[in-house]
Amino acid sequence: MIASPTPSGVSGRRSGPRGLLDSSPLNTPTCKLFSALGIVAWLPLAGCAKGGDEDRPQSEIRLTASHHMFGFRSQAGFVGIPVDPALVVTNRGLINLFDDSSYTITSSSGTSGAETYALAESGELTLFVTGTGRDPTVVFLGGYSRAGNNLATSDMFFTDRVSTAGSPSLGLFLATRVFTATPDFDADGWHLGSMHVVFDGAVQSPDSVARAAWGDLTVSGGTGGSLGAITGPGQQGSSSLSFTGSSIQAIEQSGTFDGSCNLTLDYTLLNQPTDSRTFLAGAGPNIVFGLDEDVADGEAGLAVMVRKFSTTEPADRTVVPGTFFVGGYTTFINPVDPGADAFVGVVTLGSPSGASSGAFRLEGQGSQGTDFSYTGSYTVDSDGGLTITINGTNEVWNGAIDREYKTLMIVDDFQETRSNGQIELNLMVGVREKTG
Repeated sequence: MIASPTPSGVSGRRSGPRGLLDSSPLNTPTCKLFSALGIVAWLPLAGCAKGGDEDRPQSEIRLTASHHMFGFRSQAGFVGIPVDPALVVTNRGLINLFDDSSYTITSSSGTSGAETYALAESGELTLFVTGTGRDPTVVFLGGYSRAGNNLATSDMFFTDRVSTAGSPSLGLFLATRVFTATPDFDADGWHLGSMHVVFDGAVQSPDSVARAAWGDLTVSGGTGGSLGAITGPGQQGSSSLSFTGSSIQAIEQSGTFDGSCNLTLDYTLLNQPTDSRTFLAGAGPNIVFGLDEDVADGEAGLAVMVRKFSTTEPADRTVVPGTFFVGGYTTFINPVDPGADAFVGVVTLGSPSGASSGAFRLEGQGSQGTDFSYTGSYTVDSDGGLTITINGTNEVWNGAIDREYKTLMIVDDFQETRSNGQIELNLMVGVREKTG
């Protein structure tokens, strides 16, 4: 399907999982991702100081806000089939930012000690994580949606791209600001992207490692805390899906809706039994981030739902172009050498020319510090859905942009076969760079 290891439109391919186990502490060149890519300057990062001194990041923007947070991480190498659930780590709770440039994380086990964050005017985000014992101090790189006029609906992401002795996992964290309002999931429908690592694989097949999917969902009855029924079609690789039987329901916390919700997605392939996956989720007006942490049902992973634009106020394709800071989780699904990686980077959506598509470019960096890029073209549907065609391949990715044009979701569910045997899937979330 792809004639060469580095086809036109795809450069700097990341290595497979067997090369991803090296630690990447703060005093490595990966601290300066965007400057290394020649895109924008990153804030001063902890541990990048000369002589081994530790420089805490300095925040240009300080705020006080809590966000529903969901993290999915795994070790870089999966060893074999079936994948061992012990190789996956999930996290959920609240990430709380304070106006003294500190943050804490509140989970069922309590609230963490304060650490430091740095948020740039552009939306670039750095989270400082103090080392303990033999583990080095590290930073997690990400983004915070500052574009637009409504910070009450901000989304954020950050990535763990550092494998250490005490924390050998790599992965993606998603968070959306706690939003106190009566929920309405019914209006206009949703775009879906998801990624799951599979634990009950019985055959030597890419589907026994991980699965990515996208969907076109409709919700009925999901207002005011009622159980909303989800229906709609989707795609998992080359196979068509149905999500009929799925549901979503907002949950009150101490008598108040704050965006917490339960999400169940029923993945049904033609002539196969339904695979029901349960998520704990957080919702804003136009976004839902969900974490499937139940390894007992055979898989675990992340889901992202982006509300569609309405038919009366369709997406304005002239507003979509711009630069987005992105973070993502990758699975390498060749069963001979399965594994995963996390990456950060920049997606550029070019301006469409007339009725034609716009240029697409992804520049990123994985956990080993190796730069890679994809180029291609994209189109925007009236409902905010994106179709992305990658140059030099037959890959087509799907995605969506939210109604405020500030949060981006892309899912690569295409099981390509490269001459080196590598097959990968990707789920990424991005926030628009704030300019001016």
